[in-house]
Amino acid sequence: MVMCVRVKVRYFARFRDIAGVSEEEFDIPDDAKVKDLIELIKKKHPKFNDEIFEQNEEADVNVSKNGRYVDFDEELREGDIIALFPPVSGG
Repeated sequence: MVMCVRVKVRYFARFRDIAGVSEEEFDIPDDAKVKDLIELIKKKHPKFNDEIFEQNEEADVNVSKNGRYVDFDEELREGDIIALFPPVSGG
């Protein structure tokens, strides 16, 4: 039996528009990482497939877990709050 944990995802800026909500919860396997959660988000909201959600220098997403920036290999735990927002740009 696969154990699940629940995490909250908060969307900011254009990601909120794409998702159509400012936040939602996901039940994920207890060994899931940020990259696994992103794949679930892309399945639920296919418009996210147009974004560059891969961890590299060209990534078009910033991810924080409980208020600190994390990479895509960060493990997730019950009650984590994940924030997704575009990189800041401008001049």
